[in-house]
Amino acid sequence: MDIFSKLIAKKFKNIAGDRYEEIAKRYREFLLLPEEFVLPEINSILIPIDRFAHEIPPELYETLEAYAGASVTLVYVSESMAFRMIEQTLGKLEAEKLKIAERTLGEKMLAEIASGLDDIGLRVSKRHIFGSKSDAVIKLAEEFDLLVISRGYGSEITKMSPLSPVVLKIVQHVVKPTIIY
Repeated sequence: MDIFSKLIAKKFKNIAGDRYEEIAKRYREFLLLPEEFVLPEINSILIPIDRFAHEIPPELYETLEAYAGASVTLVYVSESMAFRMIEQTLGKLEAEKLKIAERTLGEKMLAEIASGLDDIGLRVSKRHIFGSKSDAVIKLAEEFDLLVISRGYGSEITKMSPLSPVVLKIVQHVVKPTIIY
């Protein structure tokens, strides 16, 4: 009897009676298999940031210290749709001004966070891309072992909505391990 059968037997002892086999069969997909108990090896980490998700709490730095030797790619993503809308409504000059301001903000934030990650011994590379915040991260995450993303990435969060809709879309499409802070 493996550990899962023992767990189910203990949980449903005197409750399910002779239905144990049926319960074990139906709920087996919800239980972790022994090979799923092994922590995945993490060599590369993707951390997308934007104007809504730029502060990394000290607890996250402590967690990331566990992946010493891993390379971290910090990506500041600017929403390209916003620039197109500004260009269509206010003109190309205003869109370019906004793009320059966004690039400056991104470079500043990337430098600040990279400094903190360098301090805990992680190798950090930085990128700034213009594109769809969700689609860009979903595509980039395929190349990494771990995704670390703020719950406020992509939009403001509120008490009623503690997780950004952009983050919700990303975690629904990414099959890599993910830390949401």
